[in-house]
Amino acid sequence: MQSNFYTKPKFNNPNTISKRKESGLFLDYLGHFISNSATKRVQGYGTVGLAKNTIRTYNSLHRVVKAFEFAKSEILYINTIDKYTAEPFTHFLKIDQQYSDNYCGQLLKLLKVILRDAEKSGLEVHPYSNYIESFKQKSSDRILHILNPAEIKALKELRDIPEVYTDSYRWLLIGLSIGQRVSDLLNLSPNNLRQAPSGLYIDILQQKTKKAVTVGLADPLVIDILQRGFPNKVSQVLFNKQIKALCRIAGIKGLVSGFKKQPEDKKEGNCKCPEI
Repeated sequence: MQSNFYTKPKFNNPNTISKRKESGLFLDYLGHFISNSATKRVQGYGTVGLAKNTIRTYNSLHRVVKAFEFAKSEILYINTIDKYTAEPFTHFLKIDQQYSDNYCGQLLKLLKVILRDAEKSGLEVHPYSNYIESFKQKSSDRILHILNPAEIKALKELRDIPEVYTDSYRWLLIGLSIGQRVSDLLNLSPNNLRQAPSGLYIDILQQKTKKAVTVGLADPLVIDILQRGFPNKVSQVLFNKQIKALCRIAGIKGLVSGFKKQPEDKKEGNCKCPEI
């Protein structure tokens, strides 16, 4: 006799059906959680209000759970998410959808966060929810891409840049000097600047960590940009698109190792891709 460990046992007795009716739908509670994100406390930082990227990830969880329910012809209730639900959900993420380990682990972590929040709200959750575990890519498998000094020099020496790329180019040079996340970089304004004995200080409140950091600047080119030609706001999508074009103009066209999802089967695998 073969056992399918991803098949949930059938317990459609009156008591189970009654419990499901008394419990809330998981997606309904997740939607409620997202709609109240502005007043949610940020664990570990003592602040209120979830960051935009965090909200976006919860919206991703909503989309993925909805797809899982459709694929399994099953509706998830707050108090019925147990081992026989968590394991097929993990299988759905990792095997069926071929999501990366980091993305799978992030979604499982958020699933547990929502269940913990529901429990704090007085709703019944399954005891197994305490044992839902996330995971991530092995450190040895991570691939970091950086611009070397010669490539940075080539970018700084660019001339006759198309006007449409001007703001992204200035943001790129600033970013290379301060080493902050793109969300914090593109959120800067002249109000973040302070004069230093030699150069400038940039005061930043990091959106993700809620930590206040101060970065010192001594690069004359970047200081001149900040003082005389502070760039206009651009979106992250436009910035990422335009800096690729700028790097190509600068001659940065080598091949690098990476992971790429294949469109035909959504499977992620190693590849040699253009550096930009």
